[in-house]
Amino acid sequence: MRITRKKAFTLMELLIAFAIVSAILGVIITMVSRGASNVQRGSFNALAANQAFWIVTKLRDDISRSINKIDLGSDDGKTWSGGTELKIIIDGGTAIYSIEKKGSKKNLIRKFVSSNSGTAFSLSDSNKQSFGDEYMTDMSITQNDENNSFDINITMKDPNKTTAGSDEYNWSASIYPPYGNGADEYWVPTVEN
Repeated sequence: MRITRKKAFTLMELLIAFAIVSAILGVIITMVSRGASNVQRGSFNALAANQAFWIVTKLRDDISRSINKIDLGSDDGKTWSGGTELKIIIDGGTAIYSIEKKGSKKNLIRKFVSSNSGTAFSLSDSNKQSFGDEYMTDMSITQNDENNSFDINITMKDPNKTTAGSDEYNWSASIYPPYGNGADEYWVPTVEN
């Protein structure tokens, strides 16, 4: 009679296999969690950039339509940071910007006062617009006399992060108002004698 030996794993082989599987799972879990945090960070950057873009676009539209009457409403007349109203006089009325605080966040509010009505739209009016209400923590507009521009700086903060630095998104842009003289500034008619 032949005696057959049952083959089985030794305790040492089982421990080595368990250590290898644990190391592989540890690497996979670390990579997945890093990937998830990178996706979340990318998502915040995309949303913050989108909000900043809409703020700058709306300001650019109003400033480009202005009739060279932009009142920053600040003491020095050069920098606006939301403590007062920013008024941009355009054809048909005035666009009034203000900043509302909501906890640590801020909203940029745009209202339009028609030349005919003389009063701003009420808070319930559909023409009141709010920008940056999810992430905006700071905003300033500075008039730059050197190149006749308005420099905008916007800071957005991810509410899901508590560490400083990596959770902020900064957007800077310059807006150039139209020249009051139109084409005459560049083309001077000549008269031949």
